[in-house]
Amino acid sequence: MLLYFSVGGFCSFKDTQDLFLTAYSGTRLKNTKYEKNFYIDKSNRVMKSAVVFGANASGKTNLILGIERLKEIIFNGINLPKDFNEKNLNYDSESIKFEIGILDQKKNVYDYSIEFQKEKLIYEKLECNDKVMYEFKDDILSSKKLPKEILRIFSISSTETILKKLRDFQLEEIKDFTLSLSDVIIKRNKGINYESKDVPSTITENVKLRLEDKKKDVLQIVRLLDYTVEDFQFEKLGAVNDEVMYDIYFLRENTKNKFYLGNESEGIRKIINLMLGLLEIYDGKTVVIDELDSSISTVSLIKLFNNFINVDENLKGQLIVTSHNLFLFDNNIFEPQQIYIVNKKEDLTSELYSLSEFKIRSEKENLYHDFLKGRYGGING
Repeated sequence: MLLYFSVGGFCSFKDTQDLFLTAYSGTRLKNTKYEKNFYIDKSNRVMKSAVVFGANASGKTNLILGIERLKEIIFNGINLPKDFNEKNLNYDSESIKFEIGILDQKKNVYDYSIEFQKEKLIYEKLECNDKVMYEFKDDILSSKKLPKEILRIFSISSTETILKKLRDFQLEEIKDFTLSLSDVIIKRNKGINYESKDVPSTITENVKLRLEDKKKDVLQIVRLLDYTVEDFQFEKLGAVNDEVMYDIYFLRENTKNKFYLGNESEGIRKIINLMLGLLEIYDGKTVVIDELDSSISTVSLIKLFNNFINVDENLKGQLIVTSHNLFLFDNNIFEPQQIYIVNKKEDLTSELYSLSEFKIRSEKENLYHDFLKGRYGGING
């Protein structure tokens, strides 16, 4: 589960901004309407969901891009010409900073930090359960887990991450940290054409098997959007590059007609495209979706959170989304700490903060009215 993410110097984020996904110390959750919104054990109280609001061009997508870019750096290393350029760097910043906290499925907590400039790596650290695995600072690598000879070799100016350099040394903590980060899944709108009605939506054999295996959950989610759907089945289309492809169609109440995905509403087509990610929430994955609410009705969105995410059956999965749907801006659905706002300031940089900073009364209704009036920022004027 994602515990926090911090970003600075990246895109519209000049000063470091923090997305915290754990309940503040002292927050009462037990026996409240918010209890099911959190994964709670003796050591952790982690949000199962969070929603990020803000106007167009406020920086919401940049937050998702930051998580996506940090994942790529952790898995593949740093590429300074790519990472430190005018597209990624905030114009008023001299370095890019990322931090992330992960709770893995073994209940280990990993904290990873990195900062770099155009010429070199400035800082990097990995911790496991508050114990430093390694720290790179002022071109010096320190660690109690590594031989002194390795520390000497890597205590030099670097244009590559220490994480990548140490991968060959088979440190269990590095292996587990990287594996846990693969449980954070990013879903953006790139590459998905929701406008292609009347075109068969081809599905591979592997996807077909996964959807069939999780048919009960798939139908539960689809029926949040359209309660008339009773079942779905597949029709073989043929092979592409020796891989068998299928079309998917739905069966509805009181009719034997086949309703192919290509002719369905944009909302149904979008939810099917996102389906495998949503199903992985119940496997303990964190799914981050940019603008989940596009093409999906308000009622369906509320049901998705109330009936699928913030429930006892969801043991350790997370859904983090950006949204424009102000009916989700509701403290009857979310604890105020779960609602974040991205606000574009006069200098065109983005700031990120939680609704809880405004001391909202739990009984207050229609918060979106105050949001539209500009009380909480995030509307860019």
